Amino acid sequence: MDLEDLYKEYKKYYFSIAYYLLGSIGAAEDIVQDVFVKLIEHEKTNNEITDVKAYINKMVVNRCMNELKSSRKKKESYIGIWLPEPILQELNGEPLERTIQSDQLSYSYLVLMESLSPRERTAYVLRNALGLQHSEISEIIQTTEINSRKILSRAQRKIKSGQSESKSAMPSSLKNEYITQFKYALSNGDIQVITNLLSNDITLTSDGGGQVRAAINVIEGKQRVSALISGIVYKFFSDKMVNIAIVNNQQGIVVTQNGKLTGIFCFEWNSETYKINRIFYVVNPDKLKYTTL
Repeated sequence: MDLEDLYKEYKKYYFSIAYYLLGSIGAAEDIVQDVFVKLIEHEKTNNEITDVKAYINKMVVNRCMNELKSSRKKKESYIGIWLPEPILQELNGEPLERTIQSDQLSYSYLVLMESLSPRERTAYVLRNALGLQHSEISEIIQTTEINSRKILSRAQRKIKSGQSESKSAMPSSLKNEYITQFKYALSNGDIQVITNLLSNDITLTSDGGGQVRAAINVIEGKQRVSALISGIVYKFFSDKMVNIAIVNNQQGIVVTQNGKLTGIFCFEWNSETYKINRIFYVVNPDKLKYTTL
């Protein structure tokens, strides 16, 4: 297959891998494009690549590994809490490339990935997204097969310990109904409706990146989260529009001002109480600039 055809056919696939590794839309797009540019240049002088897809996989993952390592210091000095960039999709649009099983496509799952080290995250994505064997994973992350298994096992434990949603998932129809209630409550300033949707141990994490006013620590508990949302609505929502959108393959809420995206709400649910367990509110303009309405 011609490289240009390969790029058109597999661009979304490689972007999905890079995005789940990095949690950054812009960085993922840049890496995938740069890898193909370098591959085209390489092809002009050398035609010895036998398995092009495997070669591209390795190039993309290696670039992402380097980016993960270099970005750790940036995240440590970040003002407030660093959240991944959400991907906004049309309500009836195509889902993200199904490289990872469906229960791992949500935004809250992407947040969980931030608890992993670069090696753990890479091993986890390579195993769960690409289905690579440990002989292949160990070569990419430059370790032994035994260590590769240990790294993956450690990553799986971290992910499992951070999950609050049980395997008996809450029906999507009920989630969507509650998000509709949440949306209208935000629009009308009806905080009591929102409070009724929150679990007792609800947490709210916001990301303003030091550019927009946002809580720099995680807000915990129904009373404190309700109070914060109330303050946000009454202080900042008077001239804003609130709508439902698909965010990372699940319904979320987008906030706009004069047609410009200013914030995105993502949710994680408690499958036993059918309440919202975690709210993620991204308002950092840099995290929204690659997202279009």
